[in-house]
Amino acid sequence: MELSFLGGAYEVGASSILININGKKILLDSGIRQGVAKDPLPDFRTIQEKGGIDAIIISHAHMDHTGSLPIISKEYPSAKIYMNNMTKDLVRVLLYDSLKIMNNREAEIPLYAELDVKNMLDRVFTINYQVEFPMFDDLTVTFYNAGHIAGASLVYVKSEEGALFYSGDFSMFPQRTVEGAKVPKLRPDAAIFESTYGDKLHSNRELEEERLIKVVNECAVNKGKMLIPAFALGRAQEIILILKKAINKGQLKKINIYVDGMIRNINSTYMLNPLYLKNSLGKKILRGIEPFYDDYIKPIQNPDEREEILKKDETIVIISSSGMLTGGPSLAYAEKIVSMENGYIVLTGYQDEESPGRKLLSLLEAMPGDRVLEINNKSIPVKCFIEKVGLSAHGDKSEIKALINMLAPKNVFLVHGNGEIIENLGRELITEIRANVFIPKPGDNYSINIKSPRKQWKKQFQKVLNIEVGLCEENIKDLWKFIRENYGEKLFTIEELMYLWSGSNKHTISSLEKLQEAILKSLYFDTDSKRLFLFKAKSEEDVKDALTPKELKPNELSQLVEKYFKEYAYKKSGFIYAEKKVILSFDFPRIVPNSIYESMKGFEAETGWRVEISNALNINKAEQVVREVLKNADVKKISFRGNDTVVILNSNYNITDEREKFEEITGCNLEVLTKGIENTKEALNENLQKSSASFKMEQNQALSYIDEAFRGEEFKPYKKGIKSNNLYKYIELSFITPIIGERYKDKIKEIANNTGWNMSISNSSNMNEIINIASLYCREEEIVLRKNPSFNQVELTVTLKVESGSEEALKRIKECIERKTGCRVVV
Repeated sequence: MELSFLGGAYEVGASSILININGKKILLDSGIRQGVAKDPLPDFRTIQEKGGIDAIIISHAHMDHTGSLPIISKEYPSAKIYMNNMTKDLVRVLLYDSLKIMNNREAEIPLYAELDVKNMLDRVFTINYQVEFPMFDDLTVTFYNAGHIAGASLVYVKSEEGALFYSGDFSMFPQRTVEGAKVPKLRPDAAIFESTYGDKLHSNRELEEERLIKVVNECAVNKGKMLIPAFALGRAQEIILILKKAINKGQLKKINIYVDGMIRNINSTYMLNPLYLKNSLGKKILRGIEPFYDDYIKPIQNPDEREEILKKDETIVIISSSGMLTGGPSLAYAEKIVSMENGYIVLTGYQDEESPGRKLLSLLEAMPGDRVLEINNKSIPVKCFIEKVGLSAHGDKSEIKALINMLAPKNVFLVHGNGEIIENLGRELITEIRANVFIPKPGDNYSINIKSPRKQWKKQFQKVLNIEVGLCEENIKDLWKFIRENYGEKLFTIEELMYLWSGSNKHTISSLEKLQEAILKSLYFDTDSKRLFLFKAKSEEDVKDALTPKELKPNELSQLVEKYFKEYAYKKSGFIYAEKKVILSFDFPRIVPNSIYESMKGFEAETGWRVEISNALNINKAEQVVREVLKNADVKKISFRGNDTVVILNSNYNITDEREKFEEITGCNLEVLTKGIENTKEALNENLQKSSASFKMEQNQALSYIDEAFRGEEFKPYKKGIKSNNLYKYIELSFITPIIGERYKDKIKEIANNTGWNMSISNSSNMNEIINIASLYCREEEIVLRKNPSFNQVELTVTLKVESGSEEALKRIKECIERKTGCRVVV
């Protein structure tokens, strides 16, 4: 077995190792160095001297492991490239972004062309985790989850000549986006380990996350502007989820957090590959739930927004690439924020020696007069707060040693780290393990004679079904029964499930993808709690439980509403559990596109809940539109009659196309009245009941008559008042809501005729009494609320945010509140 280290040894960057095993030349990774003053490429001349390559294996997508892939693939187009699906999708994003950056730099010749990237991607063959794949005769490769970032793989190559383990970059501890590395019983003869933090023991992850939240809260108290430069792949997603959870749990103030740079594209790629993510995150995505963005965490959509958010008179946090301030939007933000006295820059990851991020960190202990940073050839005084939070995605010294001890290889190679760190780690290992420890440098070659290769463990299946008919949703229950009877709750990959069914290992990628989709939808199988790419047959009890219909929780309903109706920009949603009904509120319900009804059908099919659109107009928005279309008119008063709008002007105004504009924007009619029109007041009061009597009772006598008339009624006006317009006085009756008053319209007409007074029902509601009634019924029915009931005057709704309580009790409460107040109840 021969190993040639072309880059990434005794350094971080340009990881690339050529191995000759069983007569095949295989390249492990093909990265670049990202420092400005460094030669970016590995030592590819060695590959030419040794006769080229037969295949390329990629451990993960970071540019220090993939950045030169288009170059070497172009030189050796017959060499297949092996990686997993997540890594392929991420490599596509990273390389096209890198190409764009190189093309935009003056006086720089790009390392490769767009066609080179496309052709390279066409040569990629994807392999899922824990699938032993025959690359050549008597030579297989298997990928195992490495932690670190989504898609990161531990690489295991087996041959008659011996077995080789390559760690790539790994991390044993779980993060928010990915689980820690999972390593089975492997027996390598030689192993290559990353040593980035071979001299450090990481601080407690939870404490570091708490420190990040604390710094963000301090920024909010100071009404500051914060930049968190983050690696677009891996670190940025961790930070987003940390801050999102902190806001949701009330640990962090509700502030706007903006996401910029390549992070946005990486987030989209995560959504396409949920099985490579942590169980909780992956399952959210499989249910169609947006995991990264919400009302407070928002992507920057265009460059103009960058200036706008910095001008805002509020606390903002910006998460942007690049993580070392070497380029991307983070550099432009840093240029502005670094000189702000209430500015914050929080660094969370590895900083290269020559990067602006490392130089910024070096100013932590500097005197105020010496705190100057060079950005874009400008010397800028540093007045902002500088913080470093440890959110590493690499294994520390204890994890590296633990992995080495577990695998117990006879030959250990330490790479991917500062030279001094690697040497110190090597000296420690020599005294602790029985193995040959090598510390290679770029250009070094090693030949290892493995006289007696270690015996390799191979997974065996005692029974298979050998069914020729394809496995699909219709017959998946048969596979479930077979596995329960013969293998219990053992875990299997998709490829292994296909083998158990057919007895063959020869399957197309398309057939495996279809089976994976069927398994994920199936009620008979479940994913492993930590590895979504592994599946087990559910117990009979779990299947029976899965077949029993379940009530959706409010947060699940909200996420599904967002999934189906986000494009229609609804204002809010309310749930009526007793009727299994969702109420969508819009600013202008009459202009909602008809296509929403197709989405309603889909939502009802998935959830069993009906969807209705509230007819209530957002009168504040409507008033804004009135003043916009009538900006040259002298507006005295704006009133609303149902969903139509009445405007009174102080003076004459020549109406042209204002009504059409208003209707186009709102879908509502606009009526414009000039001051002095006799029926103006009456036009604004559709609830006015005119008296037909030829006499008029004395005022106090009329009010007493009203009291007597309502003596035996269940609902009475809680307030009576004398009102007047330009023509006459009238009596206004105020009920708990106008809806209750409408129930007595005939009676009020009769009172008007008997007293000689015109009568009107007030449009106002008694909010305090409505909330008191709702609270009382909840107490009586033992319904626990998260907060007090709320009342919407425009929509005449009472909202209950329920902590606990039975559906039957909620149904009774709804009926009682609607009868007592006329208001609709939203749970």
